[in-house]
Amino acid sequence: MRKLIAVVLGAALLAGCAAAPAASESAAAASGTAQTTPAPTEEPTAAEDPAAYDTTGEQINVLDQLVDFGADTAGGSLKTAKAAAVLVEYLSCSDLDADVMADWCTGLTDDQKELLDLNWPGILSEAEAICGDPAGEADELITAGVTTDFENMALTEVPDKLVTVNTVLTGKAG
Repeated sequence: MRKLIAVVLGAALLAGCAAAPAASESAAAASGTAQTTPAPTEEPTAAEDPAAYDTTGEQINVLDQLVDFGADTAGGSLKTAKAAAVLVEYLSCSDLDADVMADWCTGLTDDQKELLDLNWPGILSEAEAICGDPAGEADELITAGVTTDFENMALTEVPDKLVTVNTVLTGKAG
């Protein structure tokens, strides 16, 4: 009987129909033992407790894409479009913290600083174009491998956020 229960529980887990804590509770109930340790909890989301979730790593991942290529290299325009898309998508639901951006800039190598200077104007322009006319940018974004549906996203706040990002990254207002 225990073998049958184990097989059924294993199949349910593989099928994604049962969560690990529920399976361990069922197994404990079937064997007559009680679970004494609490099930692990998920990390709180920003919506539950904004202060509990550190987005520094996410922000750095977005910023790293700004210097991950050279705009003057083969495929540069598509890489620019992809970097702009990642930036717009992130800014549509979150902010890039000025202190994180400043620290990130400080940590750049000379080569990365040159790439930022080279890439940023095109990325900013493409990001503004995505916000202004997502449908008009769709073909280029698809060619760049971007699958995000910007036409159905709320992008109204992104242009103002782009101004802030531009100010921090270039030291120039606007």
